[in-house]
Amino acid sequence: MAGGLTYSNVVAFLKVVLPLIALIILATLFLVPRDVDLESAIPFADIELEKRLRDQQITAPSFSAQTPQGHIIAVTATTAHPDADDSSRTIANDLNAKISMSNGNNISIIATHGEMDATFKELVLDKGVTISTSNGFELETGTMVMSVQEVRAESGGDVVATTGIGRLESGRMAIRPAGEADDVYLFFTNGVRLLYTPTVTTKD
Repeated sequence: MAGGLTYSNVVAFLKVVLPLIALIILATLFLVPRDVDLESAIPFADIELEKRLRDQQITAPSFSAQTPQGHIIAVTATTAHPDADDSSRTIANDLNAKISMSNGNNISIIATHGEMDATFKELVLDKGVTISTSNGFELETGTMVMSVQEVRAESGGDVVATTGIGRLESGRMAIRPAGEADDVYLFFTNGVRLLYTPTVTTKD
């Protein structure tokens, strides 16, 4: 038929038109703006940042200092990391502090948890604190604040001590120097109670 479309004409037409339609569809996929909820992305970023800060931990940290009197204070921990709520504070786990005095005596302090602020002057120990002295005292308390610059420490509450003469209980205990020689002593205050355990001797 004159002027009509033949099969060959239709095929040739489709070869040109169909690729153009495909290009138009692809262009609309990239050019048409899609709504992006930026607000919903912010909490995710905050969570990621908090996780990164929390994961910045130090393994087996240690610290030591010598006082003007010659006493040595050494502190070690299993791990330490910045506080997620306050980056100026450092949190440590499984702490072991030792005060080696110039006269040869020593005091060991063990705690499950501890915190220190940016001034790096005091260490707050809690979640169970155990104190051992070289002269035979074994003490337990809930919390304790100790200096890392001088030999000073104080319990936050009740203390139970096992001594060579019996069981001692008090509302508070402090470790600090006293006297002209600045010797270090344990001071028990706020209601001291001693349950004396006499030494049992046997006759031959």
